[in-house]
Amino acid sequence: MPPGAAAGRPDGPDFLCVGLQKAGTQWLYDQLQHHPDFWMPPIKELHFFDRRFPDGRVREAAKRYVEAPERYGAAKTRNEHAAIDERSAAFLRMVADFQSGDDSLEAYARLFRAKGSSLTGDITPGYSTLAPKTIRAIARRFPEAKVCLMLREPAARLWSAWRMRCERDLLPWLSVRSFRKFKAFAERAPVVERSYPTRIASRWAEAFPGRFRVFFLDDVISQPAETRAAILEFLGGDPAAGAVVAPDFNRKAKTRAPRPSAAVQAYLREAFEAEREKCAETFGGAARDWPGRPY
Repeated sequence: MPPGAAAGRPDGPDFLCVGLQKAGTQWLYDQLQHHPDFWMPPIKELHFFDRRFPDGRVREAAKRYVEAPERYGAAKTRNEHAAIDERSAAFLRMVADFQSGDDSLEAYARLFRAKGSSLTGDITPGYSTLAPKTIRAIARRFPEAKVCLMLREPAARLWSAWRMRCERDLLPWLSVRSFRKFKAFAERAPVVERSYPTRIASRWAEAFPGRFRVFFLDDVISQPAETRAAILEFLGGDPAAGAVVAPDFNRKAKTRAPRPSAAVQAYLREAFEAEREKCAETFGGAARDWPGRPY
């Protein structure tokens, strides 16, 4: 019997955070991995459903742990991640031994068998683009799991995603502001699929009625303690429990970021003016301010 079931709780993840990319998912992972009610897998973004598991990044992390566990653990704590305990070590060894090609929901559930009585989940923004059939299958297999979606104003989110792509590719500042390069990126099918939050939320909310909720990066920035408490309450954690990191902890903070050019701003306006209005109507909250923001 899985440890979670033995503790009176269902096996598998207790929640999924399905995005959005560049909308605060790293902040959420940091808050939960240090919370006493949670055990989070030591690798953020498992990509079980949107890639062949384990993908190169996940497998390489597990391999590094198996080959040098003390060095791997020291690097984690040095970078302000949770320490590698017995549960995390068991997870990493399982991933290192995982037989690629087993994409069953049972194999996915086994990834969380070390959780014991703790809450656990999978934070993978790539799941925002999953097909409705896959989403429904996840909902049936894990009937008590909850789903949260972190939201950000769509034009700002896309520009941030483009800047991240440029940083990874080591592109110079002028390339970041290139309209031609940006447009080619923005019109790639995978990018378009994750750029319209009302469509994404509709698919997940339909499959998880009463178990789905959205949260805003705007609120993470303006009222981090209150937002953390609301998320913890939704996921079943204790908002009053002690935490290692502050509510406003942000390991991705940047002091300077290039602004979009006039041509990019015009493109963003055409692409997202209607979506901003839909977000305000669908989600309310912080999204009500999105239609009036400059691009």
